[in-house]
Amino acid sequence: MEFRCALERLRNEGLLEVVDSPASVKYEIAAYLKRLDGHKAVLFEKPLLMDSRSSPFRVAGGIATSKDTLSVSLGLDKVRELRNRIKKALKNPIKWRESEPKWIKTNMTIQDLPVLKHYVGEPGPYLTSSIVIFRDDSGVFSSSYHRMMPISDKRLVLRAVEGRKLNRTIENYERRKRELPVAVSIGSPVEVIIASAVPAENIDKIQLAGGISGYPVEMSRCEDVNAWAPSSSEIVLCGRILPEVRAPEGPFYEILGKDIRRMQPVLEIDSVYVREDPIYQAILPASREHEILMGLPVEPLIEDRVSEVVDVVDVSMTPGGAGWIEVAISIKKTEHDQPTLAGLMAISAHKSLKRVIIVDDDVDVSDYIEVLRAVLQRAHIPDDYKILSGIKGSSLDHSNLREIYLDGESHMIRLPQGKMIIDATKKGPKELMEKPKNPYI
Repeated sequence: MEFRCALERLRNEGLLEVVDSPASVKYEIAAYLKRLDGHKAVLFEKPLLMDSRSSPFRVAGGIATSKDTLSVSLGLDKVRELRNRIKKALKNPIKWRESEPKWIKTNMTIQDLPVLKHYVGEPGPYLTSSIVIFRDDSGVFSSSYHRMMPISDKRLVLRAVEGRKLNRTIENYERRKRELPVAVSIGSPVEVIIASAVPAENIDKIQLAGGISGYPVEMSRCEDVNAWAPSSSEIVLCGRILPEVRAPEGPFYEILGKDIRRMQPVLEIDSVYVREDPIYQAILPASREHEILMGLPVEPLIEDRVSEVVDVVDVSMTPGGAGWIEVAISIKKTEHDQPTLAGLMAISAHKSLKRVIIVDDDVDVSDYIEVLRAVLQRAHIPDDYKILSGIKGSSLDHSNLREIYLDGESHMIRLPQGKMIIDATKKGPKELMEKPKNPYI
């Protein structure tokens, strides 16, 4: 599903707000996205650049601002159907095929893009829907999100999380004194938007996207570097990640707070390709869309793993965990040890989890208040809270940071992280926990 076609679907379903008046990329568009966060996608017809010039691009944000908007954008009726698509695609990916691109080479630079400045604390505007695509030495496509900050008209500094595939590949190329050719896709097909957020590194992400849509993803090669991008992407930046070149990146507002400033890899752009009447995709940081794009693709991975030990009814990454570090799982419990086993399997599927809540099948895990009530009403703290200490969690979780003073100077240290499994299933007399029923309600 092309990005622009997905916007039309949302418009037809009343899930797209169109802004016809001029709106600046400096705070104004981000503020509008924030107001409709969790409700509707937004299309800005007349964006203004930092210097108040009219942009040649339109700007769209919020395609995944709710699970409904994301499902509709792919032409699906229910979120459950989307999760099942991802599960099926993980086992049955579909090979991509080469085709002619719908984008053409331009003389534009990074400075011509309507890159948003979202918040006061950012050091500059940020690309947030930027999907980095490259092929590894075995020919497998890697496709993943990496925030990027322009540092010149041809260079971007990007966040490459330590230990993940892009970072490992950059380090591998650096050892050989080689540049890594990549394409950056913005306004990608919806199936690529979803597949690129799935935290699985042992699968070709473009083939995964094909499995999600049911059709091969059409891919095109860049002219200047050995890199590929979806043929229907709205914008494609082709370039090279430079070996042993670093620049300051951050701070940046993540889903769990402010991320720190680091020295990060630099991407040099050789060419900018755009479609006719191009649409720049924006994802508002620290928004509901940010949480959903991170958390929703994790749910089928957790469901699949937990299903090995118990009958799973539903899975939901919670708003309390910003869609990333907490999950609620409803099960059909037949043995007393199943909730703990389910929690352990969930942690093995998604290592960033900090807390796993296991509930019975009468609890709607998409209703966070209902989940927390089950925790308070059904979990006995001394027995049903299982604490696992000394296990690494998410780098976005800052709760283990502590400030200490040595010789009158402030230092920041990180305490060992841990995890918790809460068994919030019924264990006493079940009739005492029955929900009230009325035949007329």
